[in-house]
Amino acid sequence: MTDEDPPTPGAVTAVRREPPPSRLRRILQERPEVRSRLGRTISALLGTALIALAAIGALVIWHLVRRGRLIRDRLNPPRIVRLPELPGREGDGHDQDHGEVSTA
Repeated sequence: MTDEDPPTPGAVTAVRREPPPSRLRRILQERPEVRSRLGRTISALLGTALIALAAIGALVIWHLVRRGRLIRDRLNPPRIVRLPELPGREGDGHDQDHGEVSTA
């Protein structure tokens, strides 16, 4: 089917309709001189949102560090733990000459 052929009676034709312009698009079409003012307003809003997000992130990190310190302060001091000696092992299991080759 080409563009010149008329549609058949049973064929469904797809009609593309553009969505209605948004409120912002209508404002810009009616008054193009407000574009720079609107741009500054949007950038100020985005900057404010970024600063708020950074402040919330800093408060979350501060809270977690503070909470960790409070929990650590309530714990008992660490105990000294010694591993038991394994039966049947003599020495410390390391090469006594530390890998040095004797020249004798």
